[in-house]
Amino acid sequence: MGISIGIVGIGGIFLIPILTAAGVGLEDAIGASLVAFTVTGLVATAIYGRRRAIDWRSTGLTSLGSVVGGPLGAKLSVWLPEIVVSVCFAAFLLMTGVTALARRGGADVGGSAPAIGWPVLAVCGLVVGVGSGLTGVGGPAILVPLLLLLRFPSSAAIAISQPNAIAASASGAFGHLAFGRIDFLLAAGLSLVAGTGVALGAAIHQRIAAGTLRKVVAAACIVLGLWLSSKLLQRLPGH
Repeated sequence: MGISIGIVGIGGIFLIPILTAAGVGLEDAIGASLVAFTVTGLVATAIYGRRRAIDWRSTGLTSLGSVVGGPLGAKLSVWLPEIVVSVCFAAFLLMTGVTALARRGGADVGGSAPAIGWPVLAVCGLVVGVGSGLTGVGGPAILVPLLLLLRFPSSAAIAISQPNAIAASASGAFGHLAFGRIDFLLAAGLSLVAGTGVALGAAIHQRIAAGTLRKVVAAACIVLGLWLSSKLLQRLPGH
């Protein structure tokens, strides 16, 4: 999971299902995962920041929108059926992956973020916050595909998503600490291994050509979308 986050910015969504399948209680899995995601976000931000790969303007605007959108998403989750949200998210990921694979590589040349107005970036952050609050997935799983649709280079989208993940994960972890519980031994183990994985993934990321990286990210979106679709199909009557 850490290596996946370091390379493509996406991967944390698989952690909670893996932990619960291994016998960890859902509350312990969520709390420990949020701590681990905070650590992976800090490690990745430090690595990408040292390389001067993060567009801090885009990061600040999207993060601001996410802070506002998170509580709205949590509120909407009470009104909207979970399956509707999951179907929309799976379709969004599949659409992003197919679009990114079909796109020519010109937008990846240079690796710099395109000049996009602050309202668009703030709305992107708002969508990420609402989506995270609705689905419980980490911000990068939504932000990276969204920035790809706006024709951000893959490398820039991944770098921007890392600081964005810190606030969302840390606030969730504090919430579990205040209102629930956190298995700190599990959280420490996950953080150590995942943080190491992020460092390895970020090193691999540097060695991947821009066009290839876009295809890898697109493939990750498609795999995640298909995985979510299979989970939804299993919930249909007769399955």
